[in-house]
Amino acid sequence: MNVGMCGRFVQKDLKDLAAAFDARLRPDLPPPLLAPRCNIAPTAEIGIIGLDRAGVRSVTGMRWGLVPSWAEDMTGAARLINARSESAADKPSFREAWQKRRAIIPADGFYEWPQTGDRKQPWYISRADGRPLGLAALWDVWRRGPDGPLFTCCILTAPANDEMARIHDRTPVMLMDEAAVQRWLSPDTPESARHAMMQAPAPGSLRLRPVTPLVNAVRHDGPDLLAPYEPATAAPAGAAGSLL
Repeated sequence: MNVGMCGRFVQKDLKDLAAAFDARLRPDLPPPLLAPRCNIAPTAEIGIIGLDRAGVRSVTGMRWGLVPSWAEDMTGAARLINARSESAADKPSFREAWQKRRAIIPADGFYEWPQTGDRKQPWYISRADGRPLGLAALWDVWRRGPDGPLFTCCILTAPANDEMARIHDRTPVMLMDEAAVQRWLSPDTPESARHAMMQAPAPGSLRLRPVTPLVNAVRHDGPDLLAPYEPATAAPAGAAGSLL
């Protein structure tokens, strides 16, 4: 089930993002993950942070779109890019990952497409203080394919605050400080504490602005997508679903 948020995001420099979260880059990361990417779409390979067997934060590559370990095939991956945090602990697709396989997707920001008149104008959402976002994520491994284990992940979402509700009624769960990152990744964090983290960031934490409609096509990628842009009608008409 694709809950309509978030559908595209940005990892401009995975090395810098890893440093911001005190994580090490795995030496076997494929080179494309280290290239600047400003328009990452579902089913792409992305950089994701978790704890390795020694309990050290590590950046590895996973496919965005969760395939549960029990799935017969991987056809549903594109629909499972997000998981509602309110029900993830109970849904068969996510409940084991909620308990055992939690991670963070580091991002410079993400996109959303509110309806503006008769069109969808892309907006870019980032932290107001310029720091990267830590998106709460779940991951799983699927072992039924011919090419060996497939590692996949999804982003947890929560109801939007008033600020984000201008363009969407949901928001990715963002871990806004080191303490939150530590609690989310720790295997010792109680269930109740994890549920308490599943909420929108405080008002004023985010910067929302329109960007070029070139973002609409996945083939477009590069820093020019994030340049200042003034559409004919910049103010969204209200919350609406994502493009994806």
